[in-house]
Amino acid sequence: MRAPVRTTLANGVPVLVLHRPGATATTVTLWLLTGSRYEQESVAGGTHLLEHILMQAPLADGSGRPIDLLEGLGGEGNAITSRDHLVLYGRVPSPEARTALAVLARALAEPGLTEEVLESERKVVQEELRLAAGDPFDVVHDVFYDVAFGEHPLGRPVGGTAESVGRVTLEDLHGFHARWVRGASAGVIVCGDLSPEAVLEVLESGPVSALPSGGVPREDGGPSVGGGRRHLPLNNESAGVVLGGPAVPYGHRLLPAWQVLMDLIGGASSALLFEEIRNRRGLAYDMWAFTNAYRDTGVWRAFVATAPEHVEEVVETATTLLNRRAEDGWTAGEVELATRRAAGLLQLETEQSLEEALLYGRYGLIPGHPSWTLAGHIEAIRAVTAEDVLESLRTALKPLVITVAGID
Repeated sequence: MRAPVRTTLANGVPVLVLHRPGATATTVTLWLLTGSRYEQESVAGGTHLLEHILMQAPLADGSGRPIDLLEGLGGEGNAITSRDHLVLYGRVPSPEARTALAVLARALAEPGLTEEVLESERKVVQEELRLAAGDPFDVVHDVFYDVAFGEHPLGRPVGGTAESVGRVTLEDLHGFHARWVRGASAGVIVCGDLSPEAVLEVLESGPVSALPSGGVPREDGGPSVGGGRRHLPLNNESAGVVLGGPAVPYGHRLLPAWQVLMDLIGGASSALLFEEIRNRRGLAYDMWAFTNAYRDTGVWRAFVATAPEHVEEVVETATTLLNRRAEDGWTAGEVELATRRAAGLLQLETEQSLEEALLYGRYGLIPGHPSWTLAGHIEAIRAVTAEDVLESLRTALKPLVITVAGID
């Protein structure tokens, strides 16, 4: 694995280049280290709406929409909004990477925010929210976060509601952009065949280098995770079930152990819940387990897609298995096998330049850990012990959150 090249622009924007000489495709990403948790509740979903607009609004110089320009390069573009970040990305043939980086830099720093684009994308986002609200496999995760975090902003859906999105004004978007699109809350990651020198040349001659300094997001001390069970009735032939609870933030010594724990719970075909619920009882087809870290807290989730009539059996089986395993844990041999799987899958995932860029953003930019490397994280996963995993599991169940979306 090549060591990343890191530098910082004069205004504080961190730049990370994962240089892959000879790569046929290159991914360029522009980050904002803020997300839905920093919104005012009255305009919840505004960050997600802004994400749409940044890719769809014609650039100020009249050259066109960022998404069209990226596709015109023979590539693809999109954006992601989460609770603690927003990222614009383009994946293009490597000879077009300089142009793609310049396009996204202008999209982030100099967007063409107009009433026309706002109203168009508002309708798109509201339609997206409408579809998600009727999908038990989607909305069950919003219910989980609501139970886990309650009134804290982390408990709100990333996309807000149709009503809150309807209240977002052009003035709100301009205000958000002015507050957060700054040197200390932005970032650039490029992965592929574009040299560090070329990346800096593009950035220093463009609008990102002119962003004002400041803008570091501040957390409020780490919200606690509450437990409980909630059922959202939906008239649907399928039901989504989530079991989860507290986990650890970025930078915690046990974060690699949590990732191994997720493999042992629901990641592998021989995992605890997968083996019993899917393989032996045939109650589910789609299931997974995942941990989400934030700067000041974390949660884990195990998801199961099942039929409404199987919900109670799935919940009872899962809770029983987890509680029993919390008494004795897994053997050293079982954990060693899981560490190999977790480390190996991470390496396979980052064969794609987009996935590697996103990984460095999540673990390096968002928590402010500039020394983080993929190689170091893989080494930490491989060093996880059975004691680490058991300690993590016992924390995971105190308290337990259970949410269901489907026919009651």
